[in-house]
Amino acid sequence: MEMVDRIFKNKSLYFKLICIFILIIVMSVTISTALSVNQFTNVVEDQANAHTLSAITTVKNSIELQIHELDNITTYISENDDSKSFFQNNMSSKVEEKLKKQLNMYTVTKPNIAGILIVNSHDYSISNEMSRISRDPLTNESWYKQAAASPKTFHLDSRPIGRNIKTTKNYGADEVLSLTKAVTDEKTGKVLGVILIDWKLDAIKSEIEHMGFGSNGFVYVMDDSSQIVYSPVNPIVYRINGKWFHPSGSGSVIKRINNTDYQMMYDHSSYTKWVIVGAFSINETFLFIQKVKWIAILIAMIVSVFAIIVAAFFTSSITKPLVKLRSLMKKAEEGNLDIKFESNNDDEIKQLGDSFNSMIGSIKKLMHVINEIEKRKREAELKVLQEQIKPHFLYNTLDTIRWMAQEYEARDIMAVIDALTNLFRIGLSKGKESIKVSQEIEHVKSYLIIQMTRYEEKFDYEIHVEDSVKDLYVLKLILQPLVENSIYHAIKTKRGKGKISIFVNTVDNNLCLSVIDNGSGMVLEDMHKWNELLKSQGMIGKKSEGYGMLNVNERIKLSFGNDYGLQIDSVEGKGTKVEIKHPILRENTNF
Repeated sequence: MEMVDRIFKNKSLYFKLICIFILIIVMSVTISTALSVNQFTNVVEDQANAHTLSAITTVKNSIELQIHELDNITTYISENDDSKSFFQNNMSSKVEEKLKKQLNMYTVTKPNIAGILIVNSHDYSISNEMSRISRDPLTNESWYKQAAASPKTFHLDSRPIGRNIKTTKNYGADEVLSLTKAVTDEKTGKVLGVILIDWKLDAIKSEIEHMGFGSNGFVYVMDDSSQIVYSPVNPIVYRINGKWFHPSGSGSVIKRINNTDYQMMYDHSSYTKWVIVGAFSINETFLFIQKVKWIAILIAMIVSVFAIIVAAFFTSSITKPLVKLRSLMKKAEEGNLDIKFESNNDDEIKQLGDSFNSMIGSIKKLMHVINEIEKRKREAELKVLQEQIKPHFLYNTLDTIRWMAQEYEARDIMAVIDALTNLFRIGLSKGKESIKVSQEIEHVKSYLIIQMTRYEEKFDYEIHVEDSVKDLYVLKLILQPLVENSIYHAIKTKRGKGKISIFVNTVDNNLCLSVIDNGSGMVLEDMHKWNELLKSQGMIGKKSEGYGMLNVNERIKLSFGNDYGLQIDSVEGKGTKVEIKHPILRENTNF
């Protein structure tokens, strides 16, 4: 301390401040650079691990989703009446023709399906893409026997070679995955046949190729016997031993291959029994970190020199006006905009203060403008959502299509066109924003007719409306978005036939409109999140899911206040009920 006193004694304030600034700058830059580089190293390693884990999780989920979809397709095929006739050996040319049309529908709408073959226990088979090579029974094939031996589960074959099957499509055994599942009698449990689906591995390839892992990183998939299901072209993958990975669960191992250390993270799919492995070069990551360290040191040196120059230049200008200005800025950061900088000097500090005062004024104006813009934006969003098209051309076009359908006696098409015409007629309602309950019910019935035509026997519906509420008025088009949600998020993914129920009645001097489905329902946490979201206004555009439901909720709240709107009640595995609370209106009103 005495040496420091002797050095600084009788020195100018400028000299003292410069020395202090240099010491602070050098220490700060050195420490911050060291900490930043260390933190960066940890972040890079964590991000590499997180990226790899995210990639293999994404691949696993994608595979499980697509395999689950294939499993669902086998269920849909087995539950079809024509399929049941085929598996019970009640064959006819009409049944065969219908089955081939159904199989063709799946292969056309699902590009990743290479082919579907169904075989009954009497060795009869039907397929659009596959046929047997020889007359040997398909029921003696290993894939048939494996499926028949375990009829309650599906079976995956990552290398479907040696089968007595040829295809009309040009693909080899290493380009597809084969899924087989037995069909059983519901009463006796007897195996009636087997459904085989070939799935293109391009689905995995497209998923993996978009993931970057550096020049040496890659993701590949192994089956439960450590055979490679899919791998990019990479010489390293064939040097990896499947015994390095635990047969179930997930983890990470580090192995040296061809003088390069690789970290391999893996995850086991309990659904497919496959293992998804992500590997990346540790050496490549280390070289990148070393390069960044040298860059950081160089930047630190440049910053230190620049900071010392700047400190020397501005040391003499550090005065009380700056402290005062900083104090005012702190108040502004805390939200106090009713402040003003004043100075008796006519220098740069005064100019800075004037700029500060101008900035505070501009911020206050901008805040006012932003509030107005947000208000108008919300109003514009609702206006755009309710914008109507001129109906005459649409009606004339639909009438022309109906006339053409009538010419060809296509009654199903006529019914759909009538429903669509009714849907638009009620939706437009001559510009009115409210319609009678009976018209709203007619609108949603038309929508359901169209959807029933599309999904055939996928679901049933029922509508119950109290007679006393049919002539009351409601905001138009508030039931259809809720029914659409039920179809696409509950009924469409449900195994088997679903049901949608619509109830309209009065409860506690309010009009209550309910849409109930028997789909998969929501977990309790998701239901609470949605209900909290529905309590707020201005959520349109902030969430991509449930956009129609949010729109209905927003329209009701903007028209009648926060006491009205939507409420969700859902039980996981049983179904969901969405209830609309709407005021009782006995006259037509534009809001």
